[in-house]
Amino acid sequence: MRGLIICICLLIMSCHSIDRPKKPKNLISKDKMVEVIIDMSLLLSAKGTNKMILEARGVLPQDYVYKKHNIDSVQFALSNEYYAFDIDEYETIYTKVNDSLAVLKKVYKKLEDEELKAKRKRDSVKRATKMLDTTKIDRKTNKTKRPRPQLTKPLSKKPDTLR
Repeated sequence: MRGLIICICLLIMSCHSIDRPKKPKNLISKDKMVEVIIDMSLLLSAKGTNKMILEARGVLPQDYVYKKHNIDSVQFALSNEYYAFDIDEYETIYTKVNDSLAVLKKVYKKLEDEELKAKRKRDSVKRATKMLDTTKIDRKTNKTKRPRPQLTKPLSKKPDTLR
């Protein structure tokens, strides 16, 4: 009986309504919130791969994003809390963030592929040039002659012990 009363009391207390946070005076717009979250995601992922480089240059990702968007951490936290209360609204924001990050990923993947292709082309031209430099054409016979490899060290003059 006593356990039942405790359970009922806990049930009543757990049904306490949670009020929506008050709309902050300087609420960040949804579109700007998307941009801020995108920038934070990019910088935090970069921080994970090159943390020492960022720290050596004095870049603190969150501070950089706040300065870039002319906001502060309190404004971001209050706006985030306000939007997070409505799950549908928050999901809309994060859907836009994910879509934007997916587009950026495709753009950077394409750039990476183009750079790799250009590097391969430069490397193949370098190899071909090197081959042309080492290949000589005998003007009399019009045949290519490859130079004999030069010895970097003289042959040792040790006596042959097998004789």
